Amino acid sequence: MAERGSAEKASSVEGRRAPYVALALVLALALAVRLIAFRWGLPDETHLFSYHPDEYHSLRGIFALASGDLNPHFFNYGSLYLYLAAAACVMGHPRHLLAEDLWAPGGPELPGALRDWTLDARVVTLVLGVVTVLLVYALAGRMWGHRAGVLAALALAVMPLHVVHSHYATVDVPMTFFVTLTLLLSVVLLQRPTWQNFVWAGVAGGLAASVKYSGALVLIAPAVAWVVLLVRNRAEQEARAPAAAPLILLVAAVVAFALTSPFTFLDWGNAWRDISFEMQHMRVGDDPWALAAEPNGCLFHLKQLGFGAGWLFLLLAGWAAVSSLRARRVSVLPLVVFALVIFATMSTARVRYARYEMALLPVIAVLVGWFAGAPARASRGRKVGLALAGAGLAWAALISGLYLQGMAIAQPRTKALAAIERWVPEAARLGTVSSPWFHSAPVDYCNGGAMLNSNPLWRQYSHPVRDLVITGASPLALVASPADALLLSDFDLGRRLRVGDPEAERFLDELQLHYREVWQTDPARRFAGLHLWPLAQDWLYPFPSLELWIRADSR
Repeated sequence: MAERGSAEKASSVEGRRAPYVALALVLALALAVRLIAFRWGLPDETHLFSYHPDEYHSLRGIFALASGDLNPHFFNYGSLYLYLAAAACVMGHPRHLLAEDLWAPGGPELPGALRDWTLDARVVTLVLGVVTVLLVYALAGRMWGHRAGVLAALALAVMPLHVVHSHYATVDVPMTFFVTLTLLLSVVLLQRPTWQNFVWAGVAGGLAASVKYSGALVLIAPAVAWVVLLVRNRAEQEARAPAAAPLILLVAAVVAFALTSPFTFLDWGNAWRDISFEMQHMRVGDDPWALAAEPNGCLFHLKQLGFGAGWLFLLLAGWAAVSSLRARRVSVLPLVVFALVIFATMSTARVRYARYEMALLPVIAVLVGWFAGAPARASRGRKVGLALAGAGLAWAALISGLYLQGMAIAQPRTKALAAIERWVPEAARLGTVSSPWFHSAPVDYCNGGAMLNSNPLWRQYSHPVRDLVITGASPLALVASPADALLLSDFDLGRRLRVGDPEAERFLDELQLHYREVWQTDPARRFAGLHLWPLAQDWLYPFPSLELWIRADSR
């Protein structure tokens, strides 16, 4: 009997450990895939700035700290991620802060600091991205059990949009971490509606806004939880919601925001300048050709989510949401309402990137987890759902793998520099449609676009590989240009050509008339034809399509 009891006890312990072993494997997978090609696009001897156009701004906190100032002087986003990145830079490479010649114009210290600090900031994104997978497990597990949590965590671990952007020192993945934490606390509120939990939910929402202002929308989730609790109160059930919950949420969120983005208030004049610019930017847009190519914001984001999360996952998430609501599982309401609000908000904005969909991914993953946690009687199609979830995991892993392979192997910008070295003599003049930036090869070591190239500090690092001529996109300017060669990126004219812009078509006609193509990049970004529509611009940062043309009479 004793032996039997010991065996049963050991079996029970092993059974309890199994889900956590599975979770550990999922977290290991999440970390592993996010480390592949992690150094993509970092500054090196050919380019001063990262190939991702937004990573420079994530270093504003360490720039300010290195100058003896805590004010980042940049308020297009909140300051929390800037400070987290700055802390990582201080811990990772403190020697740069001690260098006396750090800010010497054209000096040797700053390029190395930019490279190291960009990597340090990426580590912050990486860590928060992996921990978000853990939070998704906790959220789905609290709602539907361990198995649901493991499936949900695995879904987020391989979703291409989250995998890819976990490589970048940008705000979207960190914001999603705090969004997911707020969603988790919203579900906790339904089970333990104490005023302390409302405080924590407000703090988490305030921190999400402190990373990126749109993160404040997640406060809708605990507000919905409060409404659900009020309905329960009227039904005289046990749950009791504090009457002052909305005020508690708001005050906690504002305090958390103020403590982590203090100069938004202390330097309000400059902060409002940047905030109002972003508001106007989202209302008006910055690229009429992008809007002409994708006039319907809802359809645009659905298509991008179909690639970034997977159509099967979207189908399963919708199925799970409807099934849960029909079964009166009110714990899903805060997630669903938040997802609908944020999707509607991004769809009405006139600036459109795939990364804006990031905060939807934890909700989709949690809903996918429902198929592993729902009782058989709650879903007659549970086996079908699990089979589709398996197919969705395989598809997402395939897309992520192909994309990461491209990031690790395809180097179109480096190949373009080699082509220029071969085809364009040193004394020749090289034309580009716009100032060298992320979308093209680093034909100037200071590859920060017109804004950074005009800055006196960064201009000291200008070192073009050839005498550069900025032609612009006018066909007449191209004809009159003295350029002996032209490096063309699809970011220059691609969307204009898609919508049939006559000037862009004339530019291409004149280019073909006066120049001949001698080199172009491999179409690595096609991902073996696995997407059926044009991808959003931020998907294509690693894979610009580049062409080198030389004058037809050149030898």
